[in-house]
Amino acid sequence: MEVSKGVWTVELSEVDGLPNEAYLLDCSEGAVIIDTGYTAEDLKSIGDQLKAIGREWKEVKLILITHEHGDHIENLPKLKELTGAQVMAGEGDVRGIEIQTGVKVDRGLRHGDYINMCGGIEAIHIPGHSVGNMSFYLQKPRIVIVGDTIFQDEQENLIPPPEKYSLDAETAKNEIKRLLFYDFDILLLAHGKNLLKGAKNRIRVFCEELEAQRLS
Repeated sequence: MEVSKGVWTVELSEVDGLPNEAYLLDCSEGAVIIDTGYTAEDLKSIGDQLKAIGREWKEVKLILITHEHGDHIENLPKLKELTGAQVMAGEGDVRGIEIQTGVKVDRGLRHGDYINMCGGIEAIHIPGHSVGNMSFYLQKPRIVIVGDTIFQDEQENLIPPPEKYSLDAETAKNEIKRLLFYDFDILLLAHGKNLLKGAKNRIRVFCEELEAQRLS
């Protein structure tokens, strides 16, 4: 599904009953894959979507990783082999990714780091789910790809990353407000229904609800 010009979702295998998505950016500099999935079927889905937009594996120039959990990185070795692309991830997760996958991360990202592709991509470090957990802000289309920074429950309510999946659930919840410093209209989740309009206002309300819970 194309959610904005040149920004595509790729539906992956479920994780613990949760939906899971990766993202594909079709840019003048080449293609960008954000997260890798974890099954052979996920790899095929990414390849099929790449083919559908008229790209080949070798046209993928960058693989961005939101964080080090297996459902987001297990296909990294094969994707690296197929594409030869650069790999970037949050600095705090670099060692974990390299140990788990055997793939060298070419650039460890810090909060605010800029990637000069696709009209500009900015790294947003939101720790807690993992040490180096990242979201990515696509400046030109005003989109934030949040990875696991935010989940949805079965009723499609926004929720913080569940404690059972997080290194520090309280920090993960408290740092979501970092998103409010960015000008975005669309929010794309790994685990949940994407917000395709008015996303920043919904995140503002969500953060206010989290703060009210903290103070109660």
